[in-house]
Amino acid sequence: MIKDKPNIFVKWFANFAEGWILRHFASLKFIGELKVKTDHSCVMLMNHYSYNDSAILHRICRKILKKELKAVVIEEQLKAFPILKYVGCFSISKKSRNMIESLDYAAKLLHNPKVMLGIYPQGGLYSMHLNRVHFESGLDYIFKKTKTTPYQVFFGITLLDYLESFKPIARVYLAEYHGEQKVEKMEEAYNQFYAECKKKQQHLYNPPVKVIDK
Repeated sequence: MIKDKPNIFVKWFANFAEGWILRHFASLKFIGELKVKTDHSCVMLMNHYSYNDSAILHRICRKILKKELKAVVIEEQLKAFPILKYVGCFSISKKSRNMIESLDYAAKLLHNPKVMLGIYPQGGLYSMHLNRVHFESGLDYIFKKTKTTPYQVFFGITLLDYLESFKPIARVYLAEYHGEQKVEKMEEAYNQFYAECKKKQQHLYNPPVKVIDK
């Protein structure tokens, strides 16, 4: 496991890098308001469609949740971009015995109300055009270890469209999850929200009703 080693200078640079990456979008729109509790930590579950979404996660943490960023990253990706550990990222390897160490560390972080734990539940990069988002089993371990820990769970879904722009417009849909802390329940709720968000995208520019999902 590669642990995070926050560095104030690198974190300052990350704010600049965030803007540099997000300039590739025509605009970034956040849809949905989150009521963030200052005395609770939080988990942000995001779909993982490209490396650009790391900047979106960073923006959500910094501007909306106003928490300290901690994020779970696949070990191979963290080795490829080691600077991320100085921003707040730590590794997990699904093929390693150290996976439990990473999950225990993630659960421990949630005891700190200043922390936002960013997780890509798919455990890798996948197209945003999939009909469903799957959750890896490691999440269940974290939830079982934090049954008595007060924290919020937020859903984030990023969908892109060009429409009238030469650059893609990123719409990030946000919602709080209030159900049971069980992976199967959470996955179902996330996918219901995912379907609702995709349908909202389909309504952009008022296409004929017959081409929109029912």
